[in-house]
Amino acid sequence: MASIEQLEEKLKKISRELSSHKIELHQTRGYLQCILQNSNDMIFATDVDGILVSFSKGGEKVLGYRWQEVAGNFIKHFAVDPKDFERLIRTSQTQGSAVRLELPFRHKDGHTVYCDVSLITLTNTKGQNVGLVGVCRDITAWKKLQEDLIRVDRLAEIGRIAAGIAHEINNPLAIINEIAGWASTVVEDAKGLSNEDRDELSKAVGHIIEQTKRCRAITHQLLGFSRDSAPEKTEFDLHELLRKTIVFLQPELKYKDIDIVFNFQDKPIQLRSDPKMLEQVFVNLITNAIHAISDKNNGKGRIELRTMCMENYVEVAISDNGPGIKEVDKERIFDLFYTTKPPGIGTGLGLPICQNIMKKLGGKIAFESQIGLGTTFKVAIPLS
Repeated sequence: MASIEQLEEKLKKISRELSSHKIELHQTRGYLQCILQNSNDMIFATDVDGILVSFSKGGEKVLGYRWQEVAGNFIKHFAVDPKDFERLIRTSQTQGSAVRLELPFRHKDGHTVYCDVSLITLTNTKGQNVGLVGVCRDITAWKKLQEDLIRVDRLAEIGRIAAGIAHEINNPLAIINEIAGWASTVVEDAKGLSNEDRDELSKAVGHIIEQTKRCRAITHQLLGFSRDSAPEKTEFDLHELLRKTIVFLQPELKYKDIDIVFNFQDKPIQLRSDPKMLEQVFVNLITNAIHAISDKNNGKGRIELRTMCMENYVEVAISDNGPGIKEVDKERIFDLFYTTKPPGIGTGLGLPICQNIMKKLGGKIAFESQIGLGTTFKVAIPLS
C-alpha cells in the first residue's frame, strides 16, 4: 500500500499536469478567439439543428449584422435561398463536409453578397453529429470584376463591329453621292420640266447630297475615334476640337432638352498635343454630363464649355446642372470599374481612362460637385 508521502507526490504531479492542461486550453481558446476576431472571412458554428452559436467579426463585416442580432437564428435564413443552403448542410452532415462556390447571402442593407462556402460537420467521440462549422469567403468584388471584364470584352467587340460597319457604310454612301450628283445634272438638263418642278427636284437632290455628306462625316469621325494609336502630338485649335466634339455627340443631344453653351476665351488657343486622345476625354466627360442631366429629370439642361489660359497650361471646364455627385461616390469616382450608372449603361472605365490619358499627355483632371447644383470637370492641358 502506498504511503501518504507517495500519494501526496502523485497528487502534486496530477495537479501540475492539470494546471499545464488548463494553460494550454486557455492558450488554444485565445488563439481560436483571435482567429475569429481578426479573420476577414465569415466563420460560424451551429448546433445540430443549424442554430448559430458562434459568429466571427468577419461575419459581421460580410453580412452587416452584429453577433447579438444573429445569435439564436438559423444560419440558413441569411442565405438568399434558404432551401438551397439547407441542402448543402444535409450534404455536409451525410458526407462530413461540403463546398459550394458563389453561394448568395443577403446583407443587412438588402444587397446580395456572394461567398465561397466550406462546411465541416462536427462529431463527438461516439460519431454523432453535434454541430457544424462554416467558413465563408466574400467574393462579391471578384465576381463583379469578372462580370465587368465580360462586359468590357463585349463592348470592345461592339466597338470593333461598329467600326467595321462604319467602314462598310462608306461604300454605298459614295455610290449614293455619285448617283445624286448625276441626278442633279439630269434635272438641270431635262427638257419639258416646269421651273417649279425643276426647283423641287433640285432641292430634293441637294438634300440627298447634303445628308450623304453628313453621314460620311459621321462615319469618318467614328472610324477616327475607334482607332487605337500611340500618342501623336500635332498642332491644332482647341476651340475647333471642342466644337467638333459637340458635332460628334449630336445624336446624343438630338432629342434632349439641353443647351450647349460655349464660353471660350476670345482668341484661338493653339495646342501641341494629341487631339484624338483629348477628343476621347471630352466625349466621355460631355456624355457623362448628358446622362447626369437626363437623370435629374426636371428643368432644362445646360452644359457649359469654358476655356482659360493659365501660365503653363490651358484649362477646359465642362459644367452641367445635373444632380451632382454624392459624397460617398466622390472618393471612388476615378476607381477602375466603379460606376454610379445602372447595370448595362455604365462600365466604370470612362473616367479612369480619361485620367490615364491626361497623365500620358502631361496634364491632369479634377472635379467639383454640389448636390442639386451640378458638376464641373476641369481638364488641365500643358501649353508646351
